[in-house]
Amino acid sequence: MVINRKELKANAKKQIKGNVGTFFGLSIVIGLIISISGITAIGPLLLAGAFSVGIAMFSLEVVRQKKGNFNTGFKGFKQFGSSFVATLLMNIFICLWSLLLFIPGIIATLRYSMTYFILADNPEMSGSEAIKKSKEIMKGHKGELFVLLFSFFWWYVLCLITFGLAAIYVSPYIHATIANLYEQIKGEPAEKIEPHADN
Repeated sequence: MVINRKELKANAKKQIKGNVGTFFGLSIVIGLIISISGITAIGPLLLAGAFSVGIAMFSLEVVRQKKGNFNTGFKGFKQFGSSFVATLLMNIFICLWSLLLFIPGIIATLRYSMTYFILADNPEMSGSEAIKKSKEIMKGHKGELFVLLFSFFWWYVLCLITFGLAAIYVSPYIHATIANLYEQIKGEPAEKIEPHADN
């Protein structure tokens, strides 16, 4: 399946209408909690996975139902164990690949990019299973995702020159676009997932 970037982004723009404020509020609260948790070295690592799953759930709500619920951003804690394991494993794998060269680290990041969406949709999955599923559905799409993310270049620049204010709109726009990508590729044929698969 060839990904239509313009269609993904156009759909995202429509879907985030009425959700930008909620996403901004959610991002502020999550950011504050993670910042406070930074008092301990391991705090952000413990919370990052659960909040990432929560943001994925919220983004999918926006894409599927056109309306995201603020409380959804905290539902990832129901999958605290699997989300923590997924975050830990992804960080390890990406760091190891990055030791070889910068580019393998980027490829690894793209390979695991759908992990939190998969956990959001499949609460029964373990962290390692979600990582393997992400690898499978991203086959043939890593380059497309890279180009898709790069297509937001001028939006990133706008965020910089507005000292982050533009992120109020840009962040939900990007998250919804990636959620739309996930919706397109998740149903493509993939190999059967084996329990407790590694990277």
